[in-house]
Amino acid sequence: MRILIAGMGDLGGEVARLAVHGGHEVLGLRRSKTAAPPGVTALRGDVTTPGSLAHLPPTQATIYCVAAAARNEAAYQRTYPEGLSHLLDALERTGSAGTRVLFVSSTGVYGDAGGDWVNEDTVPAPASFTGRAMLDAEHLLEARGFEGTSLRLGGIYGPGRTSLIDAVRAGQPFPEATMRHWTNRVHRDDAARAIMKLVKEPLAAPTVNVVDPHPARREEVLGWLAARVGVDIRTAARTPGRRSSGDRRVSSQRLASTDFEFLYPSFKEGYGRLLDRPS
Repeated sequence: MRILIAGMGDLGGEVARLAVHGGHEVLGLRRSKTAAPPGVTALRGDVTTPGSLAHLPPTQATIYCVAAAARNEAAYQRTYPEGLSHLLDALERTGSAGTRVLFVSSTGVYGDAGGDWVNEDTVPAPASFTGRAMLDAEHLLEARGFEGTSLRLGGIYGPGRTSLIDAVRAGQPFPEATMRHWTNRVHRDDAARAIMKLVKEPLAAPTVNVVDPHPARREEVLGWLAARVGVDIRTAARTPGRRSSGDRRVSSQRLASTDFEFLYPSFKEGYGRLLDRPS
């Protein structure tokens, strides 16, 4: 299968590695001149610049996991609904209309559920511009003539994504008001494996949550990490720069229906592996 991966960052690079290992022809689209991973054919292009996508070849599957260049509303709109639209236009011009397209979205589309469970049938209510941009892109994909599925990923962590561990070690304060909030995450490796499974075994659903099956309260996660690294957790009434992702428990039962098995079914296995790695 010829697979186009738009966005060759940490997650896209791991998906590419798995796809190459699986014997697929992999095309990696990125805006920088950075070399592609082994076995990947590099394509230069920027989804926010339609003219740069004119050289795309036909594909059997496309994975859209582009990162916004900045964390502001304009950048998110350019990258997600607008950028995805530009790429779909380019795919149609290659004769790839109707092929498989996976859009890497976010559980941020759900907003705050007051600690309740949410699933793919829950009506989204994003509270931030990031969630709204993702939801706009999901709607756009659903309206186009592709076999499209939006994958709503929880907070990604893994190799090179150790900001929470680093913050705990450094003694940075966490907001008191959110310590009882539920959190949802997925290890980078499991996210990449889930993406590849859904490329090879399409699920007839417009959305699929990709989170580990064990949500955990923030205080449990932080307390466990603090015990592992030998520090005390600090809290404060106000912590400038820290954003709350909403209080919700995200179900991954739809993904489980595909017989997908997590390597890291909870934060303890995933963070434990990171902490056990030689420094």
